Amino acid sequence: MEFAKKIEDINFEKINSYGEMIEVSEPIVMASAAGWYVGAICKDEECDGMIVPYDRYTEYMTKEQAQVVLDTPEEEGGFKGHPFAEA
Repeated sequence: MEFAKKIEDINFEKINSYGEMIEVSEPIVMASAAGWYVGAICKDEECDGMIVPYDRYTEYMTKEQAQVVLDTPEEEGGFKGHPFAEA
């Protein structure tokens, strides 16, 4: 897993996920072995807060394309202005 943003700069919000309160990140540009995408990570409390993938919001693309999607306003199909996104 790779991130386009430093881990210490990623904002997390505590949410109720299937009855458990967990810390989930704002939408971020990240990569797996399959490619880059916009998604979210969470802190796994069962593993001492280890950072793990939470969700993938887009298809795989280049890092640059994923950054454009992240920076595009939500009303235009992107993630800027998303409730968890940094203001």
